[in-house]
Amino acid sequence: MLILLFPLLPIISALCLIILERFDEDSGDYLSSATAFVLFAMAVTIIFTLNGGVVVYHLGGWGSPLGVDLVLDGFSALFLVVINLVGFVSMLYSIEYMKKFTAKAKFYILHLFLIAGLNGIVLSGDIFNFYVFMEIVAFASYALIAFGVEQLDLEASIRYQVLGTVGSFFVLLGIGILYSVTGTLDLADMSRFISQTGINRAILFAVPLLLFGFALKAALVPFHAWLPDAHPTAPTPVSAMLSGVVIKVCSIYGIVRIFFGVTGVSPTLLQILLYAGLISIFFGAFSALRQTDFKRLLAYSSISQIGYIMLGIGTGTPLGYAGAMFHILNHATFKSLFFIVAGAVEHSTGERNITKLGGLSDKMPVTFLSSLSASFSLGGVPPFGGFFSKLLIILGLFKAGYLTVGLLVVLSAVFTLAYFLKIQRNVFLRLPTSHFPLPTIKEVPVLMRVSMLILAIICLGLGLAFPWILKAIVEPAVAVLTNGCKYGSLILGL
Repeated sequence: MLILLFPLLPIISALCLIILERFDEDSGDYLSSATAFVLFAMAVTIIFTLNGGVVVYHLGGWGSPLGVDLVLDGFSALFLVVINLVGFVSMLYSIEYMKKFTAKAKFYILHLFLIAGLNGIVLSGDIFNFYVFMEIVAFASYALIAFGVEQLDLEASIRYQVLGTVGSFFVLLGIGILYSVTGTLDLADMSRFISQTGINRAILFAVPLLLFGFALKAALVPFHAWLPDAHPTAPTPVSAMLSGVVIKVCSIYGIVRIFFGVTGVSPTLLQILLYAGLISIFFGAFSALRQTDFKRLLAYSSISQIGYIMLGIGTGTPLGYAGAMFHILNHATFKSLFFIVAGAVEHSTGERNITKLGGLSDKMPVTFLSSLSASFSLGGVPPFGGFFSKLLIILGLFKAGYLTVGLLVVLSAVFTLAYFLKIQRNVFLRLPTSHFPLPTIKEVPVLMRVSMLILAIICLGLGLAFPWILKAIVEPAVAVLTNGCKYGSLILGL
């Protein structure tokens, strides 16, 4: 029953907020933040209690495969922690940040629906509801990106809608083909059917359709065009959710759950993921180096970091899987932190162009220290979490025999180092330009600082607590990938 609350509680809170906003516009500050905190606390509790097991909740009492199921396993638990951690921090940050926008309550309503959709995706036991929740996330994201209703906001939202709809179309088409072959929408029953009958031509046709749709949702190169436009225009808490959570849940989760757990993965598919990830790493890093807009630079960095996750999955080894799963958690924390740092800088200075900034390390010390934590984790500097996840991915590549690719990934760290040093130098450390009003700059409000410090501490804590994180969170998620098409028998008990 507890897992039902993950999609249900934020929807109930959003519906209550629709009524409460008529009486008090600021009521969303408390209700949305409290809801997000409860969800995060529940996700952490699950990590301690699940112990690598599987929990299945049958909605309406109808058992598999006739009814609709919510399924919680180690892979779902990892994503629940990621979603609700970033959701809580972005809600807390929004209390002060969103004061410059009108219709603040409507922002919270959309944000709560976004969290509900994300939680629903990772708990869905049938492929149709997986798609329904994915569309809830998509529509909430479109509205949140356009929330400022400026020309650039609307253009970015429309571009995201067009490309997102194309991706959703291919996912839906692939789902339809799988349903026509197996006669079921239940993921476990579908997995059982394919395990017994084998792969036929229709399923082979569905796999690239699904892969294309998920690659577009992940903003893998060359399907990345929407991402650099969406991030700079969206409100900062939305950018944190998009980069830290949405692009992973709507892509990586689907790839692992459907390909690894249902259809099975072939060596060809793994190589596609590996080389697509490698290309994305370098393209994103090179593009980030050329940017002067703080948030646009971070958007290209997200393309690069998603490449690491795909690369780890593409190794086909438990070490690579562990690195990818841990990097999902690390990326959610350091990239969300970096975006809210960028939002804090813009909030205090009114400027996102890093060539026009400078000298903020003394004026905004909390923001500066938070940016250092994000930078060290992003760059893979020990003892921060990003070091261990990238190390595991590289070891996984060497284990799988991809020595050259592993060395290229080591080389990519130089370019990552270059663009995060570019941020630190231009924004915080160098002397500002003569026209920059440095004496008037001050630190952001308390709740925005608290949000940054929470994520900054977690970036370091993920590295210091690496052995425990690996055992409690990463290994149960890796087991889902290594079990592969045993997913059906685990859920159905066959």
